[in-house]
Amino acid sequence: MSAVGEQQRIQILELTDKGDGIGRLDAVPLYVEGALPGEEVEVTLTLVKPNYLHGRLDKVVTASPDRVADFCAHSECGGCQVRPLAYPAQLEYKRELVRRALTQQGLVVEVEPVLGMQSPFAWRNKAQFAVRATDEGAEIGFYRKHSHDLVACDDCAVQDPLHGELLARLRHWMREHEVRPYDEANHEGDLRHVMTRKGFASGEWMLVLVTRTEQLPAEAELLAALEGLPITTVVHNIHPEPGNRVLGLTNRVLSGEGIITDRLHDLEFVISPLSFYQVNPVQTDTLYGKALEFAGLTGSETVFDLYCGIGTISLFLARQAARVVGIELVPEAIEDARRNAERNGIGNTEFHVGKAEEKVAELYHAGERADVVVIDPPRKGCDKALLDTLVAMAPERLVYVSCHPQSLARDLAWLTARGFVLEAVQPVDMFPHTLHVEAVARLRRA
Repeated sequence: MSAVGEQQRIQILELTDKGDGIGRLDAVPLYVEGALPGEEVEVTLTLVKPNYLHGRLDKVVTASPDRVADFCAHSECGGCQVRPLAYPAQLEYKRELVRRALTQQGLVVEVEPVLGMQSPFAWRNKAQFAVRATDEGAEIGFYRKHSHDLVACDDCAVQDPLHGELLARLRHWMREHEVRPYDEANHEGDLRHVMTRKGFASGEWMLVLVTRTEQLPAEAELLAALEGLPITTVVHNIHPEPGNRVLGLTNRVLSGEGIITDRLHDLEFVISPLSFYQVNPVQTDTLYGKALEFAGLTGSETVFDLYCGIGTISLFLARQAARVVGIELVPEAIEDARRNAERNGIGNTEFHVGKAEEKVAELYHAGERADVVVIDPPRKGCDKALLDTLVAMAPERLVYVSCHPQSLARDLAWLTARGFVLEAVQPVDMFPHTLHVEAVARLRRA
């Protein structure tokens, strides 16, 4: 029987979907963070269970030809799980994740090579930082992997470099004016989170400070501390409830208009603090461009865009369709979608608030029909009631945009068993250095 602290040498066979290497010790899976397939490594056991083991990577005895130098000094944050893997190898592994998920559901289709980035750094347009107390005073950073322990990180390689100066000023402001960091265990303190959003095309910046309390301490001093930084708008978000949700529902604008704008594919979008907006704008253009291509629009179609968010895909589609109907659960997102349509002079869209599975059924029973349906659901995939309605409606084409290969494969298998033909699957790398992968699938009615 193995024991914690024991040293072992093993061969790494593959990666988990979280990026950890998997080897075997006496037929028991051994998970090693930072190890790559094909490597022989020395590890120290850190967790011993009857059915699995965890080990700390001590030494790479035989390195993978795809191993590269680590670009990050904050490995404990757990954000970029496969940093040691060369970027072309990351893309190929993500293609395999999609292929494997489809195969497990009995689906046979060629998975295209993943569309990656020319430079996979500084790609995020949104950052969320937790605020906690430390022995040195208030601190701002990311959570350590598998915990809510804080890791200070002012120089994240996938974030804009502006964060270094911004976080330094916020940290100084909190300590100088005794702004209380949030105490998660006791649900006490003032400042819970800091969020930033950036318009890549516009250069506009939004800073959101999330408090447990209705008041933001030292508000005037905060705005003074930010002078000289390219912050377009500052918003105070109030989140009085316990729990892991980052943002509350109430916003106070401290400076600027409380919104920023960005451009995608010659369209301008308004982004508010609560808006869903893809965090990688370069690849969003690629992803939505592929969805538009798969929709095969000629100008005469009625299109349903389900889980439409602030209308990004809807407006991409509207310029090549007769009519687009967007559906989204979040009322604020629908407000943004309508505002974005008006801002871009697009009049052939309409947007509805509601659950997709309920609203689509309601429209269908009222006599509405879609020639093309575009779906971009959350990670869990589509509700069965929605899929039932889509089968009954029988659109000519269906485009499925997914951020989770397993739920994508499950829903595609369900649809292909009920009258749709799967024609193409195109993965897109929205999150370099992680094993998250988006994919666009094209189906047609049989």
